[in-house]
Amino acid sequence: MNEEKMDEKEPALRTVRVEIGTDRFQIQTDLTDAELSAIVTYVTKKMQAYVSSDARMDMRKQLLLMAMDITSELFDMKRRHARYKDYYLESQKVAQVLSSMLDDELAKIDPMSDMTKK
Repeated sequence: MNEEKMDEKEPALRTVRVEIGTDRFQIQTDLTDAELSAIVTYVTKKMQAYVSSDARMDMRKQLLLMAMDITSELFDMKRRHARYKDYYLESQKVAQVLSSMLDDELAKIDPMSDMTKK
């Protein structure tokens, strides 16, 4: 396991009340107030977009559609994250090659600099 991860203390859980729409919930979280507020705002906006009392679908189906939309966004973000990680790793390989090439060319220009490295 990474030593850095082991040294980090996990934030303690705390009990908070959140309001989404007309419902209030008491939850335990380790999120900051700002993070929790962003999540509540996000879910509230999704509910406003998907849930309507005068819709032809029952509430359960509306909530399922909302959950599917949020899950689809999550999966899309995971796919993009994996792709960006691959791009990053590839860029690091290219940077190493370029750095090595630059070192080689600099050594040709100034042979003394190569000796000072040893």
